[in-house]
Amino acid sequence: MRRVERWLLGIWIIGLLTGGNCSRARVESMNHMNEGVVYAQQKRYVDAVKSLERATAVDPTNDQALYNLALVHVELRKFDRAKQDLSRALKVNPEVAGYHEKLGTVLIELGDWNGAKEAFENAIEKDETLFKAYYKLAQVLEELDDQQGALHRYTEAIQKGPRFLEAYAALGALYADLGYLDHSVQVLQSGLKVAMPNTEEEANLHHLLGTAYQQQSKHELAIRAFRSALKIVPGMTDALFSLGWTYAEQKNTEEARRYLKKFVDIAGAEAPAHYLKAARDRLGELGGTP
Repeated sequence: MRRVERWLLGIWIIGLLTGGNCSRARVESMNHMNEGVVYAQQKRYVDAVKSLERATAVDPTNDQALYNLALVHVELRKFDRAKQDLSRALKVNPEVAGYHEKLGTVLIELGDWNGAKEAFENAIEKDETLFKAYYKLAQVLEELDDQQGALHRYTEAIQKGPRFLEAYAALGALYADLGYLDHSVQVLQSGLKVAMPNTEEEANLHHLLGTAYQQQSKHELAIRAFRSALKIVPGMTDALFSLGWTYAEQKNTEEARRYLKKFVDIAGAEAPAHYLKAARDRLGELGGTP
């Protein structure tokens, strides 16, 4: 679940210059923090950690320095350290919703689903506009087998962030998994209306829509959706497999062989073993070369 962090150096500098503790310790801490953020931007993470730790040693109440230190530890995949940094930041300033959200993300990496749930709920309580917090909370609820809660939170993520395509994809997929295929189709079609044209996100929505149609035995609509996905991303292995499989169900042997063979050739060892086996077995049944 690695994410590219945006280092908001200018914002942090403004915040420190215009408010809060203006003591000599805070000014020195600010200088170390800004130095650390620059190092982080340059991907000099070891130097970034040293500077940010100096910042927190000089002024332990500099919650922004603690947060930036957590971000560096996330980049280094030191999630236990990031958790400690964020916990300290929250003790200093528990009102910042972003700190709670980042803590939840770190706790997901640590497999602490209940802790992550609490953190995302706290983030939403502090700032109800954080659509990604709703989305991540829904992911956590899925892990905790609260499917209805996950449906509700994914829906809220879409309501708060109408152009956040990951939420449409997740909600559509969950509806399909639960057998609510009409709802799945509706959500995915809504996502396609706001998707940026010719992007991988749009291709993924087309593929998921095709899968929902396939489960409804609407093979022509499924084929059209899978082809739309492949038009955008020609080497999309999921769509190649699904298209080949759907053609096989239609008894279109030639096209089934064509796309399943493409899937096997492109996917290689990266595809899940059971998908490769299924494709090869079906190719053997169709008289094609596995």
